Amino acid sequence: MKDSTEYPLGYSEQEQRRLMLQSRVVDGFTRELFTQAGLSEGMRVLDVGCGVGDVSLLARALVGESGSVLGIDRSAESLALARRRAQASGFRNVEFREASLETLALPGAFDALVGRLILLYLPEPAAVLRQLLGLLRPGGLVVFQEMDMPSARSVPPAPLYTRTGAWLCTTFERAGADILMGSHLHATLRAAGLPAPQLLCRAHVASGDHGELFEWLVSTLRSLAPLAEKLGVASCEEMQLDTLATRLQAEVAGGGGVIHTPSYVGAWARKPA
Repeated sequence: MKDSTEYPLGYSEQEQRRLMLQSRVVDGFTRELFTQAGLSEGMRVLDVGCGVGDVSLLARALVGESGSVLGIDRSAESLALARRRAQASGFRNVEFREASLETLALPGAFDALVGRLILLYLPEPAAVLRQLLGLLRPGGLVVFQEMDMPSARSVPPAPLYTRTGAWLCTTFERAGADILMGSHLHATLRAAGLPAPQLLCRAHVASGDHGELFEWLVSTLRSLAPLAEKLGVASCEEMQLDTLATRLQAEVAGGGGVIHTPSYVGAWARKPA
């Protein structure tokens, strides 16, 4: 069983910076999800597809000194940064390990299995999740957060924002990612053998004053640009990435409207006893 497609965004330093910017934008959504799901003091947590460690560090803040977090990723470069960030945070009970989901074998049983923006890249997410459940104790918590990319929109319509969203969605879709994974979480968890999950949806709605959201959008497109060109979606000359954030912000501000970011859908359930 293949555990994932080639990661469309790559593993460059630019992508590492993008992941940390993304964390500033969406960590509030993830914290709310984890809290509602029941992630709490003393839990032993497995974070799959941890990247540069943002979700692992967030989970560690919730499980405290009496808990622990293990982050798994296949990028050695990302994990090296995650370890430095954990050390800078003073967290001694966060560990990071390089591994592929298809070969993941760990001792003991975890109290919680979590992930953010990982299942969308898996050709068989339910099968991979079913395999990962073997690492979870009976009654353990499963929490995942994914996007519905096409839900992004602008009111009134802002043509450049719409076009930018289309570049992103088309590239991800052609690369094999599920751009509606947020809406597919319910079916995926059920297919993995879990009871019907509880669901939570969040998105940002912002005016042209919120520059960080435009920078985040463009940073994603910047990481994706080589693939967008390769797949015939758009050229770097067409996208003009160096000025795109400024042009997007000016378009929305000039129209006096707002943008809606893609929706972040969270789902949680407990492994049957």
